[in-house]
Amino acid sequence: MAQMINILDDQLKVIEVAAKVLEAIAYGNVILPAAKRLQVVKLWLPFVRGINLIWWKTIIPPITVDGELWQSLESAFVSIILALPSGDQAEILSEWLGCEYIQYPDLTEAFEVWCYRSKVAKRRFTLLGDIHGITNSSMTLS
Repeated sequence: MAQMINILDDQLKVIEVAAKVLEAIAYGNVILPAAKRLQVVKLWLPFVRGINLIWWKTIIPPITVDGELWQSLESAFVSIILALPSGDQAEILSEWLGCEYIQYPDLTEAFEVWCYRSKVAKRRFTLLGDIHGITNSSMTLS
């Protein structure tokens, strides 16, 4: 039992450090290229999801986990994901949607923004294609 509590304490410390690192990246205090930000998300997102799941399923004496800590992590993930290229966002969000433990972290906000941006980009592309088509046809009619 004591060993389990020590492991949980260690996991909590790792999560706290991860939150600080992710916040620094998310809010621009640490500048990383998109490939490195993607790597960070792909590393920490499954880890945090797994820890959260383990805690809620196995904690015998419940430890107090700061709700602000989880909220901070979630917010940092959303910010980092939304700063990635659209294809990388799609990859991460597809994996998230396919996960049976979709509840945490809640990336709904990132998904909604990605959907909106995708719709806008598609409309813009269609509009540019239409304008380009009109220009070509007007040039051939002249």
